[in-house]
Amino acid sequence: MAVTELKKEFWTGAGIGGLIIIIIDLMVPFLGPLLGGFIAGIIAKGGVMNAGKAGFAAGILATIVIALIMVAGMIVPPIAGYLPVVSTGYFLFIVLTFYLALFAFIGGLIAGAVRK
Repeated sequence: MAVTELKKEFWTGAGIGGLIIIIIDLMVPFLGPLLGGFIAGIIAKGGVMNAGKAGFAAGILATIVIALIMVAGMIVPPIAGYLPVVSTGYFLFIVLTFYLALFAFIGGLIAGAVRK
């Protein structure tokens, strides 16, 4: 398998896994990252660590999207009227959502082990 094809499958898996994390995490908080990382790991070919990296990348992508949505929500007038310009709680929540990356990494490792 060519290196460019391996990278293409890696990022495809990470993107699809990130979307799954965002959608499912709204309904079931800890299952979303595990399932998204698992699917990212299944799509990304390679060894167990490559599957784990794909899951981790999916978690990071999902965290970035959630953080951007939250920061954009701070600018919207109904929310901005109640919050200071820089709210510590929002940034703390953004940092804590990196648990998505950790759980997605674990899901990717599980996928790599199952696929092997």
